[in-house]
Amino acid sequence: DLRLRRAVDILFVVDNSGSMGGEQSTLVQSFRSFVDVLEAQQVGASYRIGVTTTAGDGQLRVSSCRSRLYEFQFEWMFGSHDERQRGCLDHCAIDTIATPQPWLERSELGNNLPAGVDMATAFQCIGPQGINGPGFERPLEAMLRVVKDNPAGFLRDEAMLAVIFLTDEADCSASDAEIEWLQTSPESPFRTTPDRATSASCWNAGVECFGGPGMYDGCAAVDKDHLGLVTDDPSEAVLYPQQRYIDALLALSAQRQAAGGQGQVLLSLIAGVPLDYPATQVELYADSQFPAFNIEYGIGPACNVGTENINDPPGIPDVRLRGVVESFATEAPNVFSVCSSEYAVALDSIAAAIGEISERACVGGCVSDLEPGASGLQPDCRLIEEFPPDAGLPPRKLEPCTLTGDTWDFPGPNIAACYRVLDDPSAQTPSPADDMAAHCVTRGFNVEFVVERREGVAIPSGTSVAVDCALIGPAGTRCDDV
Repeated sequence: DLRLRRAVDILFVVDNSGSMGGEQSTLVQSFRSFVDVLEAQQVGASYRIGVTTTAGDGQLRVSSCRSRLYEFQFEWMFGSHDERQRGCLDHCAIDTIATPQPWLERSELGNNLPAGVDMATAFQCIGPQGINGPGFERPLEAMLRVVKDNPAGFLRDEAMLAVIFLTDEADCSASDAEIEWLQTSPESPFRTTPDRATSASCWNAGVECFGGPGMYDGCAAVDKDHLGLVTDDPSEAVLYPQQRYIDALLALSAQRQAAGGQGQVLLSLIAGVPLDYPATQVELYADSQFPAFNIEYGIGPACNVGTENINDPPGIPDVRLRGVVESFATEAPNVFSVCSSEYAVALDSIAAAIGEISERACVGGCVSDLEPGASGLQPDCRLIEEFPPDAGLPPRKLEPCTLTGDTWDFPGPNIAACYRVLDDPSAQTPSPADDMAAHCVTRGFNVEFVVERREGVAIPSGTSVAVDCALIGPAGTRCDDV
């Protein structure tokens, strides 16, 4: 059984290294519109917002940036950074944010914010994470720590998980011992200069490019050992393999579905890609025209090319992190450029996707076909809409939407909700109307449902849709294993 409801746990993983003051400022300036879109969903969303950093420890942080201004000062061999004004004071006027839990929360019962403080104002204070964090960023490991440790019970079985990464460098997720080796070992083959370790070590340890030099045909995530050789043995890899994080998210999804929860995972990324990446899906891999920049970061920027300097890289392509994020893609764009002058478009798109995916779900298993000889899949499923007790409405069975070519419609003029069946995992049919989302395909499922609602028809907050399907195998069965 599966239950679709508008409940979401949102985790922001914010890069807190020395070059991120401007990007954190841009994030919090764009946050109010994110909250507006999230709260304007037709069915009221119950949501939590947690923030952690790329330090990789998975600790949720809910304090006002004004109480930790020392985190916005950073000194290194190339100079000093002071981002107290731009990174915090320009956007936050509250010295203390005290909540019962280490996250922000809103539901039909209210919120956990201090009196007189709204959600956007609170996030503008807790969102900035400073610039004195580690320079070898571990965003994937930070996410994993939250997923595995679930600090203070942040993650709920009945809620979907949405993770939003913000970074301007390449992922360097590895064990503490491997990070120390990368930073201190003079024998490391990933160094670009013999006298010290640079951020280029992270790029070189996890990525291999082809074509070039200068302009590359492409770059791919690879696992490399201490000799710099590509390896198929995860235990020999210096950086943790991407599959470690994909598997963890799949396990979380299966656990939630087994508990009758949503099971959906939505990943989004604001990082080093060209400004037009959401439309083109074309990444840029090229060396910088400045040799010192290549020594420091291993590759040139993917956006704002020609403006780069060592103190403030405009956006290094993050091949490893983007690969994990895009393996859980939906129909909407989920990768955006960190070089954008504002993140409102990115965050609004993410908020809208959260609203949509809350009533869109792949069924956790291999669904039985009622008519194996017919074209397409006729799933053996029932969808029942259930309302909160105080609404005084009985449960009602949802009917399938009508489909003519690529166009769907409600099955009758008085029907306010219906469902569409998506059963094409690899775009084999001519019509895109039945294409399943990438995250459903990643999990090996054969059916995805989309609940469609008639515009303008109010639905009580707390409404959910129960999905009951007959499965060929037990819950969690991959259809390619049947």
